[in-house]
Amino acid sequence: MAEWSGPLKIRPARVDDAKEIARIYNQGVQDRAATFENAYVTPEERYLWLAARPEKYPVLVAEVKHTLMGWASLTPYSPRHCYDGIAELSIYIERSLRGHGVAQELMEAMQAAARERGFYKLVGRILADNDPARKLCQLMGWREVGVHEKHGKLGNEWHDLTLVELLIPENMA
Repeated sequence: MAEWSGPLKIRPARVDDAKEIARIYNQGVQDRAATFENAYVTPEERYLWLAARPEKYPVLVAEVKHTLMGWASLTPYSPRHCYDGIAELSIYIERSLRGHGVAQELMEAMQAAARERGFYKLVGRILADNDPARKLCQLMGWREVGVHEKHGKLGNEWHDLTLVELLIPENMA
């Protein structure tokens, strides 16, 4: 599935996307490159996760001819009211399509969605040795702002976590 034919469509996720969202997320868990999480999620868990989401925190999917290629979500940065203008971005891409532009399209769409919702900053956390994700953020205008050293384990190995952010100046007034 390394290439696709037809236009890539970005749209809001629906609860009936839960199975594919879970499948793609579980690839990220299995590949040990995008998350410290070691537990798989079920389609039922993702269904409830999608059904309970407030409109302020969207989930977008990328699809070609009704086949999900990846997804992105915004989540609250903090439960404290003073941080309501900040959201955390997560992106997961179908394993065989990583490096083919799907994440860039999703990131552009999610940055626009964040702008429309009034967020003034997006943040992200990337495993420090995930060079493709770090390069994507750099390409999209994000900046690296710090590193949490030995932040989590993958198997028996400690890994650092790179912190990234994107300011949305038009929403900072």
